[in-house]
Amino acid sequence: MNYQAIRAAVESPLLTAFNNLDPAVPVYFDNITAVPPNTTTEYVRINVTFGLTSDLTLTSSVRDVRGALIVRVFSEKGRGPARNQELVNAAMTALKTLKTQPKTISGVFARVGNINGPNFSAVDATPHFVGRLDAGYTATQLTRDYILTTQTGGLLQTQAGQDIVATLSTI
Repeated sequence: MNYQAIRAAVESPLLTAFNNLDPAVPVYFDNITAVPPNTTTEYVRINVTFGLTSDLTLTSSVRDVRGALIVRVFSEKGRGPARNQELVNAAMTALKTLKTQPKTISGVFARVGNINGPNFSAVDATPHFVGRLDAGYTATQLTRDYILTTQTGGLLQTQAGQDIVATLSTI
């Protein structure tokens, strides 16, 4: 598992939720797209941070990660809180999905913890009313461990490994 796989597991439900709104709301992620300067239209900013990381090996792969997910929704200031609350509700629904999803056999399993917020603010220097949610998350690389015993020429050989589901599907 790598950091991009973790981002995809955490960000995808949120992106889907905001794309399914009518009208769809632009979503901006860390270091991918920049919010247009001086915009007064609504948008969402999602930040994923990585905290405690447990290395499985001395490679680029990790097995267990804890971090934080911050969702900020920006709506036009001076039009009341209703639209911002609709956007926050879409984020809350997506986060609750991440909180209750069942484990799969393999792949990245991400689950959020307690959801903080929503908090609302209207800063004088910006043209937006801002809603914020945040939650801690854990992401784990799920694998199925196995022991495979084969017989070759009267000798028994034992091999340990992971992802037998993937191995069996290639036979």
